[in-house]
Amino acid sequence: PQGMIYQYSVTIMPPWFGRRDYKRTDKQLYHDTIKEWKEVCPAAKHNTAAWVFDGHKQLFCTQAYRIEELPDQKVSVWCQEEERFLEMMIKDVERVSDIKVTQDIMEWAVSGRSGHVPQDALQALDVVLKEAINLDLNFYTIGRSHFPMDGETLDVGFGKEVWIGSFSAVRPYGWKDHEILITLNVDTANKPATRHLHLTNESAPGKSDSYIHCVLAGDGRRKATVNFARGLTDEQIKTMEKDLKDLKVKYVLPSKDDKVIKRQYRVNGFRKSATKEIIPDLKMSVAEYFKQTHGVDLKYPNLPCLWVGPKQKTIYIPMEFCKMDKQPMPRKKKLPDDAVAKMIRATAVKPMDRQKKIIDGLKKNNAMYKDDPYAREFGINVSGEMAKLTGRVLDAPVIEYSGGKVANINKSNPGKWFQDKNQYVVGQTCTNWCLFDLSGLSENQFKEVVMGFSNVGKEVGMNISKKREDILRISGTMREAEDMAGSIEEKLKQAMKHFESENKKLEMILIIFPFKAGFLYDKIKQLGDIKYNITTQCCLKTVLFKGDSLNKQVVGNICLKINAKLGGINHVLAPKSKPAVLKRPVMVMGADVSHPAPESRGLKPSIAAIVASVEPKAANYEVEIRIQDGGQNEEVIQDMKNVTKNLLIKFHAANKGRKPEKILMFRDGVSEGQFLTVLARELLAMREACKELEEGYEPQITYIVVQKRHHTRFFPTDGNKYKNGNALAGTVVDQGINHPTEGDFYLLSHEGIQGTSRPCHYQVLWDDSDFSADELEVLSYYLCHLYSRCTRAVSYPTPTYYSHLVADRARKHHNELASFDGGSTSGGSMELTDNQKRDIKKVVEEGVKKAMYFV
Repeated sequence: PQGMIYQYSVTIMPPWFGRRDYKRTDKQLYHDTIKEWKEVCPAAKHNTAAWVFDGHKQLFCTQAYRIEELPDQKVSVWCQEEERFLEMMIKDVERVSDIKVTQDIMEWAVSGRSGHVPQDALQALDVVLKEAINLDLNFYTIGRSHFPMDGETLDVGFGKEVWIGSFSAVRPYGWKDHEILITLNVDTANKPATRHLHLTNESAPGKSDSYIHCVLAGDGRRKATVNFARGLTDEQIKTMEKDLKDLKVKYVLPSKDDKVIKRQYRVNGFRKSATKEIIPDLKMSVAEYFKQTHGVDLKYPNLPCLWVGPKQKTIYIPMEFCKMDKQPMPRKKKLPDDAVAKMIRATAVKPMDRQKKIIDGLKKNNAMYKDDPYAREFGINVSGEMAKLTGRVLDAPVIEYSGGKVANINKSNPGKWFQDKNQYVVGQTCTNWCLFDLSGLSENQFKEVVMGFSNVGKEVGMNISKKREDILRISGTMREAEDMAGSIEEKLKQAMKHFESENKKLEMILIIFPFKAGFLYDKIKQLGDIKYNITTQCCLKTVLFKGDSLNKQVVGNICLKINAKLGGINHVLAPKSKPAVLKRPVMVMGADVSHPAPESRGLKPSIAAIVASVEPKAANYEVEIRIQDGGQNEEVIQDMKNVTKNLLIKFHAANKGRKPEKILMFRDGVSEGQFLTVLARELLAMREACKELEEGYEPQITYIVVQKRHHTRFFPTDGNKYKNGNALAGTVVDQGINHPTEGDFYLLSHEGIQGTSRPCHYQVLWDDSDFSADELEVLSYYLCHLYSRCTRAVSYPTPTYYSHLVADRARKHHNELASFDGGSTSGGSMELTDNQKRDIKKVVEEGVKKAMYFV
């Protein structure tokens, strides 16, 4: 774009101004308000395309106007939510800044990451390109994504569907050599939403397609038995209340004299049934009230009433007058697991299909912006095709097993290798172990499991005892485990006592579940990891057995985990594939900060997890955990100095007193806006840690941010791809989509099996060692091959991946200790006292004595 965009601030006053704050849901109303304003404002009416609006309080225009030309105006606007016209006041429109778009972007392209991203210019462009869609009634906009109202939807059961649309954002990345400085990043978007269904009425008798039927039938494999006349069972009430809370329903009441009362309400929760719920100020039941006031006999007086509207009021309405409104699911509401699985299966599309979807979405959107009046007025051109880049495919490393034997990775089919007859580099022995069966194994199956682990173990270089006297078998039922809070702990204690009495040390408990049970898993991990310090390995009977026989492949995969947990090393990089940097003492770190889900913000903390390699093979990692206040979703790791200090001390101890000459940090969990803050604080803390350990100790630090949550995808145009169309593992793109003067690259390190692979974006924020781009790319790619749980290259470097696992596990420990999520006591998310918080923090941060427990 040539030249300037002028920014104005504006105050919009809806009827409720001063009574409540602006909400995200007001956006559409505000857009409609400005649309009306443009028709009457002297400075805007002759050229409405010259003004665009961000939906709250910023306007952008191609011209500069004086304050006299922008008088306050009142307009009347139709409000969908309330189904009536509202008087809206637009006042204080004034010019606040002049954005030199072209110049800002040019300067940034030259100065690189040391300069600040030209946020104002980008935002202005973003708003211009979104304006047409924001005003188009056929599109529903959520954040940076938009969905055509008549677009395709996917039914995922539970009365929910998935809308399919497009994501778009203006990104400050381009190709200097092609004179493109900024790009429009476009991707497919999917959003779960509720279906437009009546709560109780079926489309025809026996169809079972009311909203309540759909939710209770779930994924539709079983039909729900619902009797509206009799009311809902307690179980059904619980399910429905959880489902309806915070959703909007349309209330339609046929009243006397053929009048119809229509309202839209948000559901707060359920009350008793219409016959039992008494309206406080009227001293009569809801059913009586409807008879008396509206002359309506309720069809289903035994159904619970909905408590809706403002929380301070007591508005109770019968379900039979309500329809579920078509609406996107609020962010804090989770879809049921089965619906999520269905959504992922349906939305994970192969690269070619995804590419087509993206282009089609763009075509729908004002024919690639060519006919967009706003883009034209502001002088913005969007090229009609995807950016073409040249990438390279890095060679995969050679993997080494015990005795120097190697596994080679097939060049034309990278991302995985086969262990074949090779044995683990360091195979552990497991003599005294316990098999804890919750799945009702038969005597034969029990023997098969023991023989299976012993035999497969022998093949891979482990020594897992099969002697009957070394193995304790305990059985239990899921029922008992669910109903009696302490029963699992009793069983673990019993196992420990059994081996203590024979002066043996219990080395591992193998636990077999009949089905996935998160609450039980969390409990077992808290007891094993923290309270009793025992290695535990859980698995599912349905996965362990294929038909009637034991699945050897699965046993092999579980052995990878067991060996690592017992302190073994499964595979390493062969000497000839070892990057030069790993040949000297170096500490490779990974870090991640995991935030609580939106619905538990304020109740649960954020958890920072940091791992660091302590030996030359970069296979074993030490761990530090910190619990941080979750209120602000703070990205910075607060206690980075002590964390680094502890990890350096552990490194020193493990390496006969050698200190790392370099520290490489692969940091996840940082958003773009936070780069400089996080870097400044954490890098400083790491440097201080080194100084405090020894005056003059200044190892070279390289600090890289790793991101997977972005909307950049590769669509290979040549033969370098898998059968499903995904780019090959090892594909790296630097200098293209990447920022002109910076060390950053996209590396796709795994084989994408489902959907379209997302490459990882590596951004080198700091580098004392002056590594070449190639060195860092190869190092990152090789680190993706050291993940102990599988013989595949994974999508993140191993240290980063491990930090995720540690943070997830710490979250489970924390929930269990705080008995959140119905932990072992059914307290739900209780508010903890400060003392309790302090104690739990101490326990979780003390961490787990066993290394590598998290794999």
